[in-house]
Amino acid sequence: MVFMVRSYHSHFCQFSSNVKLFLIGNAIQGMGMSIYGLLFNLYLKELGFGESVIGGLISTTSLGISLMAIPAALIIDKFHVKPLVITGLFLSALFYTLQVTNVEEGSLFAFGLLASMFQALFNISVSPFYLRNSSSEERVHLFTLNSSMNIIAHLVGYLIGGYLPEVIHTLMPSLLRMDVYRASIILALGTVFASNLIFLRIERVPIPRVKKRIFEGLREKEWNTLAKLILPKLCLAFGGGLIVPFMNLYLKEKFRLSTEMIGVAYALLQFCIFLGIFITPALVRRTTPLKFIVTTGLLSVPFMVAMGLTGNVTLVLSCFFMRGMLMNMSSPITSMFEMEHVREKECVFASATILFFYHLVYTTSTRLGGYMIEAYSFGPTFYVAGSFYALAIILYYNFFRKEDREKLVVVTPTERAA
Repeated sequence: MVFMVRSYHSHFCQFSSNVKLFLIGNAIQGMGMSIYGLLFNLYLKELGFGESVIGGLISTTSLGISLMAIPAALIIDKFHVKPLVITGLFLSALFYTLQVTNVEEGSLFAFGLLASMFQALFNISVSPFYLRNSSSEERVHLFTLNSSMNIIAHLVGYLIGGYLPEVIHTLMPSLLRMDVYRASIILALGTVFASNLIFLRIERVPIPRVKKRIFEGLREKEWNTLAKLILPKLCLAFGGGLIVPFMNLYLKEKFRLSTEMIGVAYALLQFCIFLGIFITPALVRRTTPLKFIVTTGLLSVPFMVAMGLTGNVTLVLSCFFMRGMLMNMSSPITSMFEMEHVREKECVFASATILFFYHLVYTTSTRLGGYMIEAYSFGPTFYVAGSFYALAIILYYNFFRKEDREKLVVVTPTERAA
């Protein structure tokens, strides 16, 4: 453990100043956005909106990401990443601030859509920035460190977000609960604005020269492979969108947990995800990527279903942590698995296409989830979500099991004796 920490510290010191600045800035904005994500649903509930409207508002985030994904991927090679990062982050924070300062439903939808589109522009710029500012030898540690720092930033953000409303209420007891949530979210978005001061210090690097036109070669894309990669993700998106965005409401309404305890629960979830990702490399070495994805996915399904069956808060939180860890510990392996199935020059487009369809389905699912919860409560929604998670794992296995067998090492009798 100590050796691994020293190894990451050593590699961090060797990264370029651009990479160091980006890692720090990305972690800071991630912390601010995690506070926003934790409190926004609770804020909407205080405004008097039901789950169907809340689901619709959450779905605009996925819709914005979906609308921006492919256009961003097509233009990313034509522009310096720095202005895309700064523009995307500044405008997303601005529109999120305008969203939280308006209480009309139409304004909430419009500003949320615009904010998520520019947030997507920032998110899609991250990987190309790292690729342009690092060597191939640095990238394993760089991308792993980026994921780890994001998880830690979200952990800290959830802890702060859980206690921030109470701190503000203590300092200004005359404020209504909705105003306390609004002030907390605006402070969090101030952190996102501030992170741009770090990104401004980044130096530009030359853009890789790509002579082909933006839409040239679309017919040559590997659509058959992409379809096999996308379909399981659509099932995961549909299942996840039904319930995952509403978990903070579930904990608050069914178990009457305070905002502080919900923040602690989400922070503990991030810690579990961190542990899962930390041990993933050692586990993957013992099997194939497909088997790892299938195994962790199937193991997560009973925990998803159990959350809808029990009324015991301790058991629900235990299932919440286990499901989150099992599903998220395979996410880096899933990303690697997807990129290994397309040509290197198609990676950015493939990633954006998967992102586009994933969030398009997530948009519909989240809106439907809100209606289901209002009509049938939370329990049945967990069961339907678990069914779609299981279907996704079955599709992964059926689509790729043949080539997975071909990758297995055949052990000869001589090797077995050794």
